[in-house]
Amino acid sequence: MFLSVSLLWAQQNDEEDRPIPPATPEAFPEYGLGDQMLAINLGIMVPLFFSGGPDGIQNTNLSLGGLGSLEWASYLNNNVALGMELGGAFAFTPNGRALFMVPITAKISYFFRSYPFSFPVFLGAGLNISRLEDQTKFDPILKPGASFYWTYNPEWSFGLNAAYWFVPQFYRGPEPPSGDTRYGNFLELSLSALYHF
Repeated sequence: MFLSVSLLWAQQNDEEDRPIPPATPEAFPEYGLGDQMLAINLGIMVPLFFSGGPDGIQNTNLSLGGLGSLEWASYLNNNVALGMELGGAFAFTPNGRALFMVPITAKISYFFRSYPFSFPVFLGAGLNISRLEDQTKFDPILKPGASFYWTYNPEWSFGLNAAYWFVPQFYRGPEPPSGDTRYGNFLELSLSALYHF
């Protein structure tokens, strides 16, 4: 009986002396080929300037605008995602006419991660449909940008986006002449909710 008590006492002392391992930090879920995400973005569009032509850089004469977009993407691996984005934006001219733009882009994103945050940088390229009263134009668009997300849980992340819209409007003449070619420059600032599935 004394032997049993002494062995139990030794075992308890060993457990008390054993160092407690450090807590493992939380980690991002791993995403692989076929994992997907869906994002909704709402924010403002800041008209920056028009460039090109004999006048050089000119004011857009557009008001601060609003925008929204839906984005779907599929992961190629844990850091790279490829997808599409459909958006819409509006702004007003000084006389109250509304300019509408609908960009449709393919988008590639690369994610940098530091739990619980992720920092995707991305490039979108595609078609921008713009309409001002009865005039409709189909132009190319490039959208480089970056986002900042906070991971709420493995399914949901919330964050901010900043993207630069480069929208060239090419003319080949004779009407309008090629000298009327202009390059639109806009800034997107938006809030985002991102769902992984």
